[in-house]
Amino acid sequence: MIGKPDVRCAGLKVLIVEDDFLVARSLEILLAGLGCEVVGPASTAEEACELIKARPVDGALLDIALSPGTSAPVARALLYRDRPFVFVTGYAGIGMLPDDLRGYRVLQKPVDRETLASALGEFIRQPGR
Repeated sequence: MIGKPDVRCAGLKVLIVEDDFLVARSLEILLAGLGCEVVGPASTAEEACELIKARPVDGALLDIALSPGTSAPVARALLYRDRPFVFVTGYAGIGMLPDDLRGYRVLQKPVDRETLASALGEFIRQPGR
């Protein structure tokens, strides 16, 4: 574990949807260092949706561009379950997202520990969660 757990994030079950192994691994390490329980990672939208059905998640980090497709189906599955998510992308724009998903928070890769902790604290620790 890197660093001390962050009280905003400790104990959260966070799904990682990322098709690049090294990026997924770095997110796993960051989340573990913050005290989160990592769900996944999933490299496809289909795999992520199966994990959402099978395991409890408090929220998710979603790479926008997956091979194949995008994480839009995952975002919608999370919205259906009233679970927050944050898009994480290396692209400058979000043009590949459908219009209904463009208003959600987007973090640029690479994501640092404090930015990730802040985003998780803001979007995942909501009243009733």
